[in-house]
Amino acid sequence: MALSSNCWKYLVLTFNVLFAMSAVVLFCTSGFLLYKLFVFRHFIGINVEYPAILLLMMAIITCSISWIGWRTAKSMHQIHVIITALLITLVVVIEFACFVWAMVVWDNVEIDIKTTMTSYFMMSNASKETSTDSVRWDRLHVKFECCGVSGPNDYSAAGHVPFSCCGQGPLDSIQKPYTSDCSTLYQRGCGNLLHQYAKEHLLWVAMTALTASLLQSSGIFCTFFLAHAIKEKRRASIRHSMSVRENFAPDDSLLATPTAPNPTLPKY
Repeated sequence: MALSSNCWKYLVLTFNVLFAMSAVVLFCTSGFLLYKLFVFRHFIGINVEYPAILLLMMAIITCSISWIGWRTAKSMHQIHVIITALLITLVVVIEFACFVWAMVVWDNVEIDIKTTMTSYFMMSNASKETSTDSVRWDRLHVKFECCGVSGPNDYSAAGHVPFSCCGQGPLDSIQKPYTSDCSTLYQRGCGNLLHQYAKEHLLWVAMTALTASLLQSSGIFCTFFLAHAIKEKRRASIRHSMSVRENFAPDDSLLATPTAPNPTLPKY
């Protein structure tokens, strides 16, 4: 038995509530992943963050579409419901495209990171030790317990290795004096570690976009079925009105007045 238009209406209203909740979750998740990539934007490049930025924008747009879908479902206007279904379809398509984009960036991120890190290392290596670029490298060394792009040999041209390759840096020296003679120098480079870090977060971005597109695609069917139910309800109402008119329409044969015969006058 087919569902009535009221059943589809409440299903669409329920979907819009879940749609808005998924938008909030998507906003928080994409914002967190964007922050984790944005912190190392100088080393990995801004193009790695684009899928997360697009996903964050879609979360904001999804909140607006869920509000529009709630209003159109309550109004039961067919054309408005169809427009809402098309908007949901567009959101799902863009989110799936974001998944594909994130996987493409994930596949090429190693080349991008090595190129970006090498150029940034050459630029910041000529700066002073207390410069902003050096502080960024110190934070990277301390966080990942690494040194340079491929190892401490990268600093052979500079003639010295920063203390951050031992776990300390200029930010630590402000609070306390150095207590290490750099006997435990980090031997691994930061390039491979940052590459794994970026790939892990890009994979989370891709899986988040794919999950959102699959879950939200159910609203496309619910909304289009609601539009179809509204159309069928309107047709049934028109057929019922026409049948009522036919049943109560007066019969033409009863309305016809019989013609009286002409009386013949007697002849005298």
